[in-house]
Amino acid sequence: MRSPLRLFAASALLLLAAACGPSAAPKQGTTAHGGPQHGAAGRIIPVDDRTLAAGGSDTVRFGHLHEGETAVLRLRLRNDTRRPLLVLGHERSCGCTLLEYENRPIPPDSALPLTLRFDARGTYGWQLKLVTIRFSGAAEPLRLLVEADVD
Repeated sequence: MRSPLRLFAASALLLLAAACGPSAAPKQGTTAHGGPQHGAAGRIIPVDDRTLAAGGSDTVRFGHLHEGETAVLRLRLRNDTRRPLLVLGHERSCGCTLLEYENRPIPPDSALPLTLRFDARGTYGWQLKLVTIRFSGAAEPLRLLVEADVD
C-alpha cells in the first residue's frame, strides 16, 4: 500500500514532467483522465467505485494568475456509483485554497457543486497545493492537485 506522501510525490513528479511540454494551462482546468470535462455548472470530476476503493487524484489548473489575485473555479463532483455519497470533510495543504460545498448526500448519477478558490496573495512562481476530499464508505480519499502560476 502506498503512503499518501509517496503518492503525492509521484503525482507531483508526473505533473512536473507534463508541465515541461509546450502546452499552456487553461483557466478552466483539465482532468487527469484524458481531457476537459465540463457540465452546465462547471467542470465535472467523476467519483466511481474504483475511486472510493483505491483513491484517486485529479489536477485542477488555475493557469496564470497575478500576485494578489483570487481566482475561483466552479467544479462538480459526480457520483458514478450506485449508492448515495456523502463528503465527510476535506483537508488542504495551504490556507491559500478554499473549498466550499453544501453538506448533503450526492444521489447516484447526480453531482454536488463545489467552489474552489485560490488566493495568490504573497505567492510567486509555480504553485502546487493539495486538497484531499474524504467520502463516506471510502477506503481512500480523492486528492485534488491545485496548480497555478503566479507572477
